[in-house]
Amino acid sequence: MPSPSSGPERTASALPGTRISLESPFQRPGTQVTVIWPEQPVRRIVLALPVEKDDGRKYGHSLDEIARLPADLRDGTAFAAPTFSESPWLVNHATRADCQQEDHLVRVVVPTVLAALGGRARPPVHLLGFSKGGFAALNLMARHPGLFAVASVWDASLLSDRPPHPQLVNVAGSDARLDEYDVRRNLRKYAYVLRSACRIALGGVGTLEADWTAGHQLLEEAGIPHLAYRDAPADHRWSAAWLAPAMRYLLDLEGRLLPGPEGDLGR
Repeated sequence: MPSPSSGPERTASALPGTRISLESPFQRPGTQVTVIWPEQPVRRIVLALPVEKDDGRKYGHSLDEIARLPADLRDGTAFAAPTFSESPWLVNHATRADCQQEDHLVRVVVPTVLAALGGRARPPVHLLGFSKGGFAALNLMARHPGLFAVASVWDASLLSDRPPHPQLVNVAGSDARLDEYDVRRNLRKYAYVLRSACRIALGGVGTLEADWTAGHQLLEEAGIPHLAYRDAPADHRWSAAWLAPAMRYLLDLEGRLLPGPEGDLGR
C-alpha cells in the first residue's frame, strides 16, 4: 500500500483533524485525504465523496458542513474527505495510469485512513455523497459490497451516464469503460448481493428530481432494499441541510446492518 508522503498536518477546521498527503500510482502527484476525528473512540469511518477535482470549493466543502452538524450525528465518526486529480466520478480511465480513481480510493485512500487508526479494530466504512458523489457511492456499493457497509446519498446524479456527462467521458476514456461504470446497470448486475440487507439511503430532492425518481424505481424493480426520502430540500451543494438527514439515515442503516458492538459483513 502506498504510504503517506509526510506526517499528518493540522487542518483549519473547527474540529480536530489531520491532512495526509498521498503518494499514489493511480493519480497525479498532490492528492490528499483530510480526516476529522471524533473525540470518542472511532466506531465508523464515513467517506465524504467529492464533487470537484483537487480541493475545489465551488460547491462548498464537505468537512466545513459536517462541522456544523449536531454533535450526536458526529459522535464516534471519523469523516474522511479525499481529493482526486480529475473530476471525481470514481471510475478507472481506460488507458491513463494516473487517472485510476476507483483504485485510488479502494487501494490507497481507504487503507491509509484505516492505517491511521493504529492497531484498533477495523470499523465499518460508509459512503456519503451528492451529485456525482452519489453516482460514485452507489457504483462503489455495487462493485465493492464487502468493503463498504452502507451508502447514504442525496440528489445523486443517476442519469449522467446516458447520455454521458462530458466530465464522465473524459475520466472514463472509452465507451467500453463508460459501460463498465453504468451505475444503473451495476445496481441491476449486483442486485443479488444487495438484496440481503438494507444498505442504501436515497435522498432528495434538490435539483435532480428525475434522477431520484429513476433511482428509486430502479431499486424497487431490482428488489434492492433501501430507504427513500424527499424531506431534505437544499441547494445543490455541500450543506448541513441535507447532510443532517443523510447522516441520520446512514446511522439508521448501520444500526440495522450491524446491531452489535462489533459488526461483520462477511469479509
